Amino acid sequence: MPRPFLVRGRAVPLARYLAEEQIEGLVACSCIGNEVTIDLGDTRILVTLADVGGVVGLTFHMVQDGPAKARTWTRRLSSDTAPRELAASIARDVRTLERELAPLRRRPPEGTARRPAP
Repeated sequence: MPRPFLVRGRAVPLARYLAEEQIEGLVACSCIGNEVTIDLGDTRILVTLADVGGVVGLTFHMVQDGPAKARTWTRRLSSDTAPRELAASIARDVRTLERELAPLRRRPPEGTARRPAP
């Protein structure tokens, strides 16, 4: 007898479309429930999706194992936005973030003293 599978959450249908997006440096991506986690080489981005009053709210939270400070930002899209467009919007924000972080990876921000390795 086949076992039934229960799939819930707004993020689940995004997996297929996020896999088709060109995200530079992508190490891993998971779409579980109402959360998307995107892992880049030194950066983790958690995207929480919420349906509120005819709008899909995307809340991004980024942390980096480097000089960049953690940051949070939001996007709002119409609740009838298709999964393909939601995935494209998420990927666009991730690509923009990657461009912003690129100079920090090449050199630390001013005022950040790095200790030489022992």
